[in-house]
Amino acid sequence: MTDCCAAANCDYQQGENSTPLFSFPLDPERCKQWLNNCCRQDLASEPPEQLHTLYRLCAKHFEPSMISHQSTSSCVLREDAVPTIFDSTMPVNNQSACNRKRARDPSEEEPTSVKKTKENTTAEVSEETREVSGENSATLELQKDNQTQEDVASSKAKETLKVYFKEILALTGFSINGANINTDEPIGGARGQQALNRICVEKIDKKEVLQFSEDLMRQEIQNSLRLARFFSILLQDVTSIEGKEQIPVFIRSVTVDGFPQKHLIGFLPCDMDAENLFYMLLSELRNKWGLRMEHCRGLTYLVTGSMCQKMRDLTCRILQEFPQVVLSPSDPYAFNIWIIRCMPVPSIQNVADTVEEVASLLRRAPELWKRLEGKIQMTYGHLKGEVDRIKAAVSENWEYGTDAFQTMLDILEPFLNCINEMISKVDEDTAEQMAKLKPVLKNFNFIITLVVLKNTLCCVSILNSSLRGIISISSTLQYTISNALKLVSKYQQELAIFHRKWFSDAVGRAKKLGVEVTKPEMDQGDTTETPLEDFYRETLSRPILQYLVAEVKRVFSTEMVRILRWLSLVPSYMADHNFSIRRDKVADANLNNLARPDTFYEELGCWEVKWRHASKRRILPTTVFATLKIPDIGFYPNVQSLLRVLGTVPCVNAEADVYGQYHMVLERCHSYLRATPEDQRQCSMAYVYVNQDVHFNVEQMVESYVQKHPDILQLLQIDDDTKEKPPQVASHGNHAEKDTEEELQLINLEMDAERLVEMKCAETDREALKSALQAAVTAAYSSQSRQRSDASAQDGEVEYVTKSEMKEVLTVCENAVREGILTEVGNSFFSLFIDCGSRL
Repeated sequence: MTDCCAAANCDYQQGENSTPLFSFPLDPERCKQWLNNCCRQDLASEPPEQLHTLYRLCAKHFEPSMISHQSTSSCVLREDAVPTIFDSTMPVNNQSACNRKRARDPSEEEPTSVKKTKENTTAEVSEETREVSGENSATLELQKDNQTQEDVASSKAKETLKVYFKEILALTGFSINGANINTDEPIGGARGQQALNRICVEKIDKKEVLQFSEDLMRQEIQNSLRLARFFSILLQDVTSIEGKEQIPVFIRSVTVDGFPQKHLIGFLPCDMDAENLFYMLLSELRNKWGLRMEHCRGLTYLVTGSMCQKMRDLTCRILQEFPQVVLSPSDPYAFNIWIIRCMPVPSIQNVADTVEEVASLLRRAPELWKRLEGKIQMTYGHLKGEVDRIKAAVSENWEYGTDAFQTMLDILEPFLNCINEMISKVDEDTAEQMAKLKPVLKNFNFIITLVVLKNTLCCVSILNSSLRGIISISSTLQYTISNALKLVSKYQQELAIFHRKWFSDAVGRAKKLGVEVTKPEMDQGDTTETPLEDFYRETLSRPILQYLVAEVKRVFSTEMVRILRWLSLVPSYMADHNFSIRRDKVADANLNNLARPDTFYEELGCWEVKWRHASKRRILPTTVFATLKIPDIGFYPNVQSLLRVLGTVPCVNAEADVYGQYHMVLERCHSYLRATPEDQRQCSMAYVYVNQDVHFNVEQMVESYVQKHPDILQLLQIDDDTKEKPPQVASHGNHAEKDTEEELQLINLEMDAERLVEMKCAETDREALKSALQAAVTAAYSSQSRQRSDASAQDGEVEYVTKSEMKEVLTVCENAVREGILTEVGNSFFSLFIDCGSRL
């Protein structure tokens, strides 16, 4: 390591003990920034490790705030310190600075002559420098003026691009800076022609703008996932986009602040087999997103229809290749409903679809729900407590809960009565949907499938709380799994007895509704004389029970049980066990999940002591994410790492932030698919719309576009110059030409004023408000003085603003200020203050 300062032209002397030296940082980005600031581009090819070892900078090049003095004799740099103080007036000589040597002179016999030579050389250099600087001062000032003009023109052009890009993103539903832009109005309409530049509308492709925003979003998401480290894969139901069937792929992770986050990362085509889908998914994650499957901890899917078996094969392939990945239910479905929703049997898929369609119809038609409440009262009024129980069960999103099929059976009779009474009193779309649902509901195959699902799924419904991360249930997780499997095995062994009860219940409900007891339509051609009870036992009840056993064992694998045991680290669970952690519950933690494996057990002891001696008035965290948000969680890196892995598993209840961003991601995906016709859906548009909570810099987007298309700046600058040139008026023109020209100027002034008001003073600074006020005054004055003669102006008389003109100016300003306030306050919390009355 050298004993000199590596900065070019630094006057650091070796004997200056009071000026410390600091080594170059090991971080490549900061190291590169240090080299650029100290003008040492000749060292750019050196690795950061070598720069850290061989080169240093003195304290003269750092701001005092960047240096922390630990004592009178020692000081250290801040972690983000960057050298900024350099003498830019001196000529840079990198080669001489690079090759400095602190060697002793071989000859000390002629110090006087050496000193004179140095003085003469310094004098000559200073005289030459003065002459050159005197000759080039005028040239430098001229270049500086030209450069300033070019910078101003370039800034105006980039600001125009920025406004246009914001408008494009706003049309996709993307909100920037709380802008309230009407997304229903296409670009090029009356509003678009006023608010947007003509060159941008004609020359810039909107698809390319979306591509740039997609790239910037991907960079931000990659940075977030890199900090999160662990992630889970979420595969949603098949949708039609860009003319083909595709599967949306989401990624779930936990932020540094302890919040769950979800991002849409792309789509998988459905026209492949499971093996090709597996390799394509791995390629997408590794090559495009830079994710390693070694950090993947969870997997879930929600695919219906013909893709169920293919998706099941894909998940089996992933679980086989990566044992640390656990399979979990998909949000928002309960565990037992998710199992049946993904069962590759068409008849069961149709029943699940019908239940969701009924729930959607009740939410969309309030008058139908009110009528249903009355019918429930009439049907179950004689049974104590049944009316309240059923009304409470039919709550929001009841079709995803553990008792969805039980609730559907309870409201089946009242709902059919409502359809008969309301079908002629509702709108055309609702009536059409009711007409389609009625024959499906009055079908014996639908009724007996509901009865069988209600009775079989109750065996595994007790496992839902464990998967959701509820502490009181997870403490006895192993016993809960065993009890569920024992209950299913008992049903299998005594299926004849249980199925006879289920079949009798279904027949009784069918007769009450006037439904004929027959085989399904697809099996009516079967001429074998199999009793109907035996037919449904072998084709419905037995396959469902066998499927439940296989899925419970597949979901509650050894790795899943191990991860769920880490709930014992949550303080509320520890309080129920005298603030002691059973080592056997966390001892089998995978070393890859720990931040510091060598200090794991010592850290667990400190974690116990922390909460055992905590204040009794303190409210203990009860969930995984509440524990991750405590201020000093960083002092327990292993506990934090285990809880982050647990929070990454898709089935664990996600506590969103105050804005509810986590749950809104999937809602935005569904709303985009509902609102956009199939032939107009685009992957890039969906990506930008769904991930609109990812914040990126629009200025960076403009710079990237300008680097790729430098000609757009020239076109915008030419267009600005054309607008700024005053129109040439002939001195001999007639009065008609003057009137026409005045009208054109008036129209331009009004358009400028409207354009400034349309932009809603987005920058909200002094200059923008001043410009808006000047434009409003000009437009108001021009509209009132349009009918006046030019004699008074020619005589030099002073024009005053009338009361009507000032009223118009104030109206324009009032509207602009009101819209600006609504823009700032409309998307945030606020308080209301009412002052005392006053006379106006």
